[in-house]
Amino acid sequence: MGKATPKKISDLASDPATWLPQCLVIHGVPESWINHATLDQLRVMWEVVKKDLKYQTYLTAKDQARIMAKGIALAFGGEDS
Repeated sequence: MGKATPKKISDLASDPATWLPQCLVIHGVPESWINHATLDQLRVMWEVVKKDLKYQTYLTAKDQARIMAKGIALAFGGEDS
């Protein structure tokens, strides 16, 4: 690799082959799947992870809205069910 100049670091960080496997491992994709996957297969796995994260965010927001509504109801004399 040689001297790690800011340009080289930026180029490596921009290359999916560099960051994609690590991101997939962080999100729980088994390393054995990643080690034998092509770059296209890694990209498909990443799309699945992104969709899952989006769905989890939706569920969290929905739960937070429900909790907030319940708290507001309690604050204005509603009953705790």
